[in-house]
Amino acid sequence: MASVYYHTKVGTTEELAATAGQPLVDVLRRNGIPVNSVLSWRDGQVVSEDTTVVGADDIIEVRQVRHYDLNVMRRPKRQVYGVPNPVYTKSIVFDDKGAIEVRGEQFDAAAFIQYVEEAFVDSVLSREVMRDGDHVIVGLSGGRDSVAYLTLLERTRDRLPPLNMTAVTITGLPDWEEPATFAAARASGERLGIEQVIVTAADVERVFRLRGTFVDSMNEIVGDEGSHLTMVIGHQVLRRMLEEEAHARGAGVVAFGFNADDLLASMVTWMTSGFRMGGIPTRQIGGLRYIFPLYRITKKELTLYLELVAPELNRQGTPGRFTTGPDERSLAYGMTDHLLDLWPGIDYYMFSAFENMQRYMFPFMEATCRVCGGVYLQQEGVANAPDLCDVCDFFARRELTTVS
Repeated sequence: MASVYYHTKVGTTEELAATAGQPLVDVLRRNGIPVNSVLSWRDGQVVSEDTTVVGADDIIEVRQVRHYDLNVMRRPKRQVYGVPNPVYTKSIVFDDKGAIEVRGEQFDAAAFIQYVEEAFVDSVLSREVMRDGDHVIVGLSGGRDSVAYLTLLERTRDRLPPLNMTAVTITGLPDWEEPATFAAARASGERLGIEQVIVTAADVERVFRLRGTFVDSMNEIVGDEGSHLTMVIGHQVLRRMLEEEAHARGAGVVAFGFNADDLLASMVTWMTSGFRMGGIPTRQIGGLRYIFPLYRITKKELTLYLELVAPELNRQGTPGRFTTGPDERSLAYGMTDHLLDLWPGIDYYMFSAFENMQRYMFPFMEATCRVCGGVYLQQEGVANAPDLCDVCDFFARRELTTVS
């Protein structure tokens, strides 16, 4: 019979459940033990965890290499406040003078709705994300995030400052015009009673001075070595068109529906690339104030919230080739989801730390793109194209625009 023993640096030994034919890496992961934290021996010989398969009569010794208590993460002290018939548990890691405890609160359906709405209102008011008299341009794609944002505004408007708001839905690609998603955008705008503006492919082609149609340009990008930038380009186009509407209407605020996961994944990318990123939950660039009102609410929470309060708006279509993104995006989001599991509430810690870091980082260096007119941040340590944003530089190098 196979035996796998885990010896810790705090003096304990634990037998791990394992079966013959099971990869050792799988045994470790099922028990919350990082491969990087151990060395392993089989029948007295050092082996690689990545290539070792547990044999029927193996005796495998796994020894922790660094002195710390992994059980702080594997089996943390936990306190949960329970309710009958919970639909969700909100957990947060609390650090009290170095002592770690996970505190969780269960919510039934009614309490969960109240929790999300209270979190939304508190984050908006405490950080002055939306202020009295703001004229806000909000991107309304019809996806769950933007629809949930308008639904929250509709249900909590009596507790928020008065706003002048315009919803902008940008079309021009099949993914952006998927019927169920487009219908959700229209329905959520109508429920809130705000004006909805439709931006067309012709508008995009005018602003970015494209030689051909927008969809043909994007199809060309999807089909060549620049395909990994498809989603980045799409997001820049969306942002730039929202800015155009803001300038045309005299609005000073642009609202995005990025949730806590989105922003935390952006920080994962930021920390591993070194590229500049503006503040959270607000940032000021080029005369416009950009806000992220959903920064305290996760994707899971928004999806469940819509399912409970407006299930008819929670039926968007499947993302297409223009909105799927490259593997590195999936890596960033996968890391984010694992982080939120391993360290519940890490977004609170990270956003607070990032806010403090903004105080001692070098001042932003802004530039204006001579093609689309967008204001962008110049990046340290890399060659910045003269007077061109990344997207217009990309279009120009592929001769997709009328400007060289």
